[in-house]
Amino acid sequence: MVVAAGSAPPVEKLGLAPPVKRIRLLQWVLGACALILWGRLLQLQWWDHAYWKKRGEQIRLWDEPLAARRGRLLDRTGRELADNEPWVEGKPLTPKRQALLAERGCRYQVRAQRVYPAGTTCSHVLGYVGERQGKEGLEARLQPKLAGKDGWRRWLVTSQGEKLRLLQEKPASPGRDVRLTLDLPLQQTAAAALDSVLRQLGSVRAADDQPAGAVVVMEAQTGRVLAMVSLPAFDPNLFVHSGHDTEIRGLLKDPRAPLLNRAIAGQIPAASTFKIITASAAMHQGLVPPLRRFYCPGARWIGGVPFNCFVRSGHGELSFEQTLAFSCDCAYYDLGLELAGTQLTDWARLWGLGKATGIPLPGEQPGYLPDLSKASQGERANLSIGQGDLLVTPLQMACVAAGVSNRGWIPKPTLFHNKPEILGCIELSETDWARLRAGLEGAVSQGTAAGAGGQGLGLAGKTGTVENSPSSDNPRGYNHAWFVGYGQGLAMAVFLERSGGYGGALAAPIAVAVLKSYSTSNSSL
Repeated sequence: MVVAAGSAPPVEKLGLAPPVKRIRLLQWVLGACALILWGRLLQLQWWDHAYWKKRGEQIRLWDEPLAARRGRLLDRTGRELADNEPWVEGKPLTPKRQALLAERGCRYQVRAQRVYPAGTTCSHVLGYVGERQGKEGLEARLQPKLAGKDGWRRWLVTSQGEKLRLLQEKPASPGRDVRLTLDLPLQQTAAAALDSVLRQLGSVRAADDQPAGAVVVMEAQTGRVLAMVSLPAFDPNLFVHSGHDTEIRGLLKDPRAPLLNRAIAGQIPAASTFKIITASAAMHQGLVPPLRRFYCPGARWIGGVPFNCFVRSGHGELSFEQTLAFSCDCAYYDLGLELAGTQLTDWARLWGLGKATGIPLPGEQPGYLPDLSKASQGERANLSIGQGDLLVTPLQMACVAAGVSNRGWIPKPTLFHNKPEILGCIELSETDWARLRAGLEGAVSQGTAAGAGGQGLGLAGKTGTVENSPSSDNPRGYNHAWFVGYGQGLAMAVFLERSGGYGGALAAPIAVAVLKSYSTSNSSL
């Protein structure tokens, strides 16, 4: 073949396909790809439709709750009264257990568990938590503040719960810690002293005839409660840990009522501690001039019925101060009958009786003051020594003690470090306050509480013994015992239910133990 000069060689000789062939090849490639895609689409929409529908249904959105850390309850110096600790599968996550789980390669979820380090010691004040909700006590009262706000995480998960991807998150806001006015060592001292007396009394009694009691200790000027004990008590940890149903049922059926906070809900007659009220009312009405003397033969005949004195043989002649120190009933029968109309109950209301104090605890009871407008002479005489239809709580009587300590200013009791509030104010002359306080000091130095050993502690107070007749809840008619007093800036009330003894012998020594502990702790600071 001859190629003319200056002409190009044929494309076949150069190994190049003509444009038409390349276009055709590209068409074949594109067609094959389209055929493959069309076939795959047909497979997904037709043959594999059921599979992918089921797979899509297996993927879910799951909101994982993030529980807020519950705020702690602390005593006045920061000691933990209610705390949280990590738990896994119903048991505490100790370092040893955590290491064991890591060695086994176990996957676990940690949750915060409420714990009460002091056990039964503060149970009635703190209450407990159930289902992450505060139940009773301060756990219930402070629920919004302690609980905080829960958060959440939104996950894309399979139906088996496998997390695929985190979509959104809202962190939890922890609850606030609350520092209380309670002093844990003083609380423990009060509980131990009360428990010791109750154990001694109960050791010779049947299980269904056991004594009980309460102690309240507060700062006299501020009303800040440093100790509040009620026995028998309960362990609040039983209510937050699983597996204690039997123990809880036992608490509910216990005839001693261990769930009752006797410090604020135990309503009982005040007995001779009420003579503080009668004495102050009589002085306010001018019935007790400085030179007045009282004579006690051992009984007064009122309405043709003998009303006996605490000392059946009689006290003889007494000054006003001595009537308080030696708790002469006859003198107060006289004063109670001399107070006209409703003067005595009206004065008692000024002291804060017959109404709740307003302490921030659920379940407080108001007590009861009888109506004297139609009362007989016998009923008036009975009320003058704190017997009859009168009902008070230990907390109310601690407030009365604070009022005497402050010479009339009665603080509102509180468990928080807020500004002190006034519950009431009793107006007496300085001379009257001095006489009243001298009588209460005499009770400790030489009178009905002299055997308690409170001399030298600055303690003053009034004993009381509630006489009872046999009843369904007190088959043997055991006496209740009281001591209400103040000293070293504290105001106290000690109550023993069904003690069978007297306030000076049983209740006053508990107050002395508390005051000694307080004095020792303050001197070491």
